[in-house]
Amino acid sequence: MNTSDIMSLVAGLLQFAVAGYALRLSRVMGPKRVGWSLFTAFLLLAVLHLQSAAFIDAREQTTILIQAIYSLISLLLLVSLSHLETLLKERMRHEQEEIRLREELKAELKRKTAHLSEAFEALQEESDQHKQCAAELAAHIDLMQASWDTEWLKFKTKPVPPHVRFSVPAEEAKEPAGV
Repeated sequence: MNTSDIMSLVAGLLQFAVAGYALRLSRVMGPKRVGWSLFTAFLLLAVLHLQSAAFIDAREQTTILIQAIYSLISLLLLVSLSHLETLLKERMRHEQEEIRLREELKAELKRKTAHLSEAFEALQEESDQHKQCAAELAAHIDLMQASWDTEWLKFKTKPVPPHVRFSVPAEEAKEPAGV
């Protein structure tokens, strides 16, 4: 096994590692977040493979150089994917936190709305009671005024009976001696 074969084997293994890691990220994070960057990376690898296939009759040094470039690209892809994974995990954590906070806010809003609705209903009931009491009081005032007016008219139109006349007791009716 010569150097070219070893480099080819390392490049191939690294490409499989990149593909497996990309598949893992795609499943964990979803293809929507990972898809385009992986597609571009694998497209570049495929273009490089096609270019190397065109140089079949090239010297062994060119083959070693191409295999080294494959290895470098695969290694860079692995590093990029691991960095991408950390970024995506952080983003997903923030999204989950945002969802949790929104749910808490909705629950708090529902609780406060229910509290305000109860308070509004209690105030409405109290307002209705005040209106009812005011109406009853107005009716009583009108009734008392009518009763007062009726009694006053009776008093004005009828003379005072003799037994109701104002009389002063005999002791008070005497004048004082010193006058």
